[in-house]
Amino acid sequence: MKHLEVLVVTKYTTTQRILNWQVFTVDTIETAIEKLQQQPYKVVAISHNFNEVDKRKLNQILSILDNTIILVEYNNDKSLSETVKASYWPKNKPGAERNYLDNWFEIKLANSIHSNQ
Repeated sequence: MKHLEVLVVTKYTTTQRILNWQVFTVDTIETAIEKLQQQPYKVVAISHNFNEVDKRKLNQILSILDNTIILVEYNNDKSLSETVKASYWPKNKPGAERNYLDNWFEIKLANSIHSNQ
């Protein structure tokens, strides 16, 4: 199975794992920009510890490099996984969250039982 790539920009060490995602970690905005030029990522997650100027700089660079990359901000390692998945899947697989119950067989069986009485 091919893993999706997420680039995590944080000043702190993280050992985050996200199921079916390959996580790359960098500690500065400049390093993140270099990585983004070398390899495509689906999601870039930036820690809330960066200032607004750095966040805007990264957002502007992302819009120039590839406007399909999703930029998210997360609070801590625990919420990183949920934040990445919640931002990626609705935009790329919108039907994946909808579950339809196909009970055609049960309806037909109930109708046939009802018609026999």
